[in-house]
Amino acid sequence: MYLLVMKQLITMFIIGLCGFIFAKAFKVDEDQRKFLSKLLLYFINPSVIINSFNKEFDGGKLKQLLFVAALALVVHGIMILVGLLSSKDQIDRLGIAFTNCGFIGIPLIRGVFGDEGVFYLMGYLVIFNLLIWTYGYHQLSGTANFKKIITNPNIIAVALGIVLYCMPFTLPQVLATPLSMISDLNTAVSMIVIGVLIASFNPAEGKEYIWKITKFSILRLLICSFICTFVLLGIYKLCGNFPDVRMLIFVVMICLSCPVATTIPGLACVFDKNASYASLIVSVTSLLCIVTLPLMVAFAELIIK
Repeated sequence: MYLLVMKQLITMFIIGLCGFIFAKAFKVDEDQRKFLSKLLLYFINPSVIINSFNKEFDGGKLKQLLFVAALALVVHGIMILVGLLSSKDQIDRLGIAFTNCGFIGIPLIRGVFGDEGVFYLMGYLVIFNLLIWTYGYHQLSGTANFKKIITNPNIIAVALGIVLYCMPFTLPQVLATPLSMISDLNTAVSMIVIGVLIASFNPAEGKEYIWKITKFSILRLLICSFICTFVLLGIYKLCGNFPDVRMLIFVVMICLSCPVATTIPGLACVFDKNASYASLIVSVTSLLCIVTLPLMVAFAELIIK
C-alpha cells in the first residue's frame, strides 16, 4: 500500500510542480490564490462529497461511515491534546490538530482505495469541519460561531449527501454526469493550489522561523502520526471482526498523516494572527509529506496486519 501512496504522491507532486511554475511565471497574487482556494473548498470539494454519496443505499456501509467518524473523533481528540500540551502558540495548536484531509486526503485516498475510500473519508471530513469551526474558531477568536458550521458548503454537502444516500434512487444521469466531471477536477486543482501556495513561500521569512518550523514539522508529521497510529492499532485489535476494518483504519491513518490544513492560514488572516507563519507551515509540511506519508503508511502496514 505504501508504494501506491508513493506513486499517487509523485503524480500529485508533478501537478503541484506545474502549479508552482505557473504561479512563478504569471506572478499569481493573494487575491488569485484566495479565489482558487475558494473554488476548490466551496465548489469542487462539496461536489466530491455529494458525488461520493450518489450510490445505492447499503446499511452496512453506513455503519462503516459512522465507524470512520468515531475514529476521526478519537484521533482529533488526541491531536488537539498533543497541540495543547506541546505549544502555547495558537497557530501551532491548530496546525497539529487539523490536517489537509480534503485537498490532499481526497485525491490520495481515491488513488489508493477508489471512490469507496472517498465515501468513507466523508466520516472524517464531517468531524474535521465540526471541530475546526468550533474548537479552531474558538482558539483564534475566543468565541464559537455555530452559524459557520451549518452554513459551511462542505457540511451542507454532507447533509445532502446522506439524504441522497438514504433515498431509494440515485441522481439521474443528466445530473450525475456533470457532478462527476466536477469531482474529477479535485486532484488536479488541489495540487495546483498547493503549488501556488508554495510559490508564495518567502525564504527570508523561512529563515526567521527555521527552528520553530523544524520542531513543528517533526511533531505534526511524525510524532503525532506515530501516537495516533498506535491508538488505531489498539482499536484494530479490539474491532478486528468489523467489516473492512483494516481499510477504514488506513483511510483515517492517511488523513491524520497529511500536512497542515490550508484552512488555517485563512482563519489566521481573518483574526489578524500570524498568517505568514501559518502559510509557511502549510508549505513546508506539504513538501515534507512526500517522504513522511509513505513512511507512515509503510510503518502502519508492518504493525496493522
